[in-house]
Amino acid sequence: MILWWFVGVALAAFLLVVLRGAPYVPTHKPAVAHALAMLDLPKGSTILDLGSGDGVVLKMAAERGYKAIGYEINPFLCLISYLRCWKYREQVSVRWRDFWLARMPDETDAVFVFLAGPYLHKLHKKLEREHTRSLSVVSYGFLIPGAGEPIKSGNALHLYEYK
Repeated sequence: MILWWFVGVALAAFLLVVLRGAPYVPTHKPAVAHALAMLDLPKGSTILDLGSGDGVVLKMAAERGYKAIGYEINPFLCLISYLRCWKYREQVSVRWRDFWLARMPDETDAVFVFLAGPYLHKLHKKLEREHTRSLSVVSYGFLIPGAGEPIKSGNALHLYEYK
């Protein structure tokens, strides 16, 4: 009985997320490495990963000397991210949050996002409303409607600047 309850809760956590954004799809390490290279930020910069999933972006950002903040709505993925990034706990913060309801931290220098469809237009409006300084944004897989032409594109990644 407890096993079925746990399976039901886990399925709900993964499936209900679709109502708030994209389902969990792991981001492959080569794509993350390319995204971080595109950003080309100085060490100590802060990257915000919206829908941080299993924490691969957070961990790789920390390995490059960045501070990384991950917003993730799925509590199971938060736990996985937290454990994956334990070694970098001074640089990485995993937050169990719906990023649509959370305000972007003022220290954010760059955003990594893997969203699709109508959520990207909503993201553009959120970024325009909340950024307080120049902000680099990497979208994996899809262009951001309303954000203009990307500065760089390659390997399914699109880099934007919000001034």
